[in-house]
Amino acid sequence: MNTRSSQHTLNGLGWWNIYFIIKIGLFLQGIIDFHPIENFALVAFLLIPIRHKILNVIRQFLAVPFGLWLMHYDSFLPPLDRLWSQMGQLLQFNLSYLIELASRFVSLETLLGLFVLVFAYYFLNQIFRISVFVVITLIAISLPSDLFSSQPNTVANVSQQPESAETAQISDHQVDETGPVNDAVLNNAKELFFRNEAQRRVSFPTTSPSTDFDLLFLSICSVAWDDIEIAGLESHPLFKEFDVMFDNFSAATSYSGPAVIRLLRASCGQESHPELFKAPASKQCFLFDNLAKLGFQENLLLNHDGKFDDFLGLLKEDGDLKAPLMSQAGLTQYQSAFDGSPIYRDKDVLNRWLDKREKSQDGPTVALYNTISLHDGNRIIKASGKVGLVSYKLRLKNLLDDLYDFFQELKASNRNIVVMLVPEHGAGMRGDKMQIAGMREIPSATIVHTPVGMKIFGQGMTRLGSTAHISAPSSYLAVSTLVSRIIEEDIYATKTFNTAELVKDLPTTKMVAQNSGTTVMEYNKKPYVSLDGTTWSEYPTK
Repeated sequence: MNTRSSQHTLNGLGWWNIYFIIKIGLFLQGIIDFHPIENFALVAFLLIPIRHKILNVIRQFLAVPFGLWLMHYDSFLPPLDRLWSQMGQLLQFNLSYLIELASRFVSLETLLGLFVLVFAYYFLNQIFRISVFVVITLIAISLPSDLFSSQPNTVANVSQQPESAETAQISDHQVDETGPVNDAVLNNAKELFFRNEAQRRVSFPTTSPSTDFDLLFLSICSVAWDDIEIAGLESHPLFKEFDVMFDNFSAATSYSGPAVIRLLRASCGQESHPELFKAPASKQCFLFDNLAKLGFQENLLLNHDGKFDDFLGLLKEDGDLKAPLMSQAGLTQYQSAFDGSPIYRDKDVLNRWLDKREKSQDGPTVALYNTISLHDGNRIIKASGKVGLVSYKLRLKNLLDDLYDFFQELKASNRNIVVMLVPEHGAGMRGDKMQIAGMREIPSATIVHTPVGMKIFGQGMTRLGSTAHISAPSSYLAVSTLVSRIIEEDIYATKTFNTAELVKDLPTTKMVAQNSGTTVMEYNKKPYVSLDGTTWSEYPTK
């Protein structure tokens, strides 16, 4: 009896069958990839005949970390070093938020499914040699995909495709994106992009407009068109208020600090991620500095304390923003942030600023308002039990309602003011194969596709034409150019503006988005991702 049991253990995978059955199921659903060599190496290691019990126990202990690493390697998740680099910020999160994040990886439904699988395996293994079926299935899914038309598509590594000598060469302006795709081609396209961007500048008028007006930039954390769609708020009346809408805007990053720096340095072409934390090539890059030369005074208002990740320090050091933070004293806390700090209602902060402007005798002002009302992990004080997507939908509706009401206040005030809505990045609430819901380590196309618009307020102002929709790929350089044109055309002196003329021939910008060590670039209408700066894969969008 003992001999038969020993033989069964030596010749089978044992409880490791559960591990491989889970992998097979995830692969067939297209949730993970499958690397045959590494997986069969683990299978072989587990099947090596070992009769000594202690050595067998040691083998099992050695197999566990390799199995965990292999599960991550087969997934589309970012590399472990990318996740580890964020550990310092993760330690600042509330315990409740950390538990919520963990539940997105392993839900209660997943745990129940695992229980059923283990229960079924225990009984079926008494009748069948499950290891045989598992190994056969692993061999089947390792065969070339064209043998199985139903096999899901995985991320295609583009480095194996033949290199084209023509497309691998860098031209002075654009790359023909219709040819073969490989690492060299994509690396050259990225290099060309940043080389061309380094030469782009926005020129501002040398004289101030004859009629004063204010500029207000609304910098919103964690909202993209995809988030708005999943929340069912595409038809919110706020979006009908704008005179100009950018339908294909790239925020170029998925983190707050870099996003706001890019906005503050919008008068130059797009910089690479490392360049954001160095002095720009020219002082002309600083949008607010260009406006200050024309008599605009800087204002800064937040609905948070700005301490997380030294946000205020980044604005001053890398964004050249000199304005002190508007006082938050007396404001009522509306949310508890992901790190436990207070967040104030958007309408309260904006109305306080508007009241101060109406009472002030100062000249024209350019103000930056940054809100984190939509940041993942926040809790509304009066609805603290709502988390995840349910909480996000409620907070997004409240934010859009607040902005819409604020727009009505601006209309009633008759103040001359231009409002630019420029969100930092999306929330990633839908998630995808590479990132769970709320994860923004990789700046995917859906996360950086943000709703950007402009609204012109003022008594007696007349708009010629309907809302202008800009479908061309755009980014911050177009925002800076639009501001420059508003000043140059002195629209508040003439009391009229033509939306078609304002947006005519605005600079276009290819979708290239970066975080530290990560680049997502659109090439021939497909997104590609590089996690090491040199090798590329097609980003899994389905």
